[in-house]
Amino acid sequence: MVKEKWAECYMKDVFALGMRSTQLSESLNSELKRHFKSDFDIIRFLKHFERVVEDKRKKELDAEFESRKKIPRTKMKTPILIQTSKLYTPIIFEAFQGEYERSMVACTTALEGINEYLVAIGSLDENFTFEKEYKVTGDPLEQTSTCSCGQFGRTGILCGHALKVLDLTNIKSLPGQYILKRWTREARSGTVYDNQGRNIVENPRLNDMLRYKDLTRKFLNLALRVASHPRCTLLVNNTLDSLSKQVDEELNASTGTMDPVTVPTNVTSPSEVITARLKKKEVQTKTSKRKKSWLDKMHKDTKKGSKK
Repeated sequence: MVKEKWAECYMKDVFALGMRSTQLSESLNSELKRHFKSDFDIIRFLKHFERVVEDKRKKELDAEFESRKKIPRTKMKTPILIQTSKLYTPIIFEAFQGEYERSMVACTTALEGINEYLVAIGSLDENFTFEKEYKVTGDPLEQTSTCSCGQFGRTGILCGHALKVLDLTNIKSLPGQYILKRWTREARSGTVYDNQGRNIVENPRLNDMLRYKDLTRKFLNLALRVASHPRCTLLVNNTLDSLSKQVDEELNASTGTMDPVTVPTNVTSPSEVITARLKKKEVQTKTSKRKKSWLDKMHKDTKKGSKK
């Protein structure tokens, strides 16, 4: 119990995507356990670690594709929700929209200071109970709203307390300083530098993989065309033997070192790809319950901690 309290105090001002201290390592550990074994040597460890990284990159690309393909559904037609639905990714917008809904059932008490309030979020149960009060300071000129709960510093999303005060000060759109680029649809655009000012390459082998995929497609198409014709097959084999010798000479003459390309082992033929695309899409049954986001789970954990 003492260690947990110490960890919470230590992580209070650390940006950790809303995860608790123990969750920071559990998420990556679960991914690594899927690919690793305790008896791996360093070579096998690095090979499987690259597989984990590739899997993470694929999930990131899929999420970016989904965010660019569709705009999330807004439950209310308000200026701030319309604005953020076009800026945020679907998952982050869902979390922000949840905080906005919480701000609609918040009650405020004005303090003696200028634009200082005590804000408490109300629940929609039969007893209509209130959560813990937090002090919020707003500045209409600077368009700021600072809450003592510190959620924006931990998750990068304004809490319902701060959104309530923004509305009280007649600020109907989200100020630019509260829109973090990492949560927007354009998070992957632009140039990223390290602490020494050097350009960070997102995936140094991306161009190699793109060239590999293009060549693989051409070779597979050629093999499918000539496989049933012996004379054409002999022509392709002789040409490839001659081409292989020329490539070896070019590689030996090259002064620079070339990193090996990590190629996939399960290469499918174009006919198999076409068949896979024609498969019937599985229909997922919708449930009446809304799937809880990571921000909802964080609020649930906070409520449990306050009851203790």
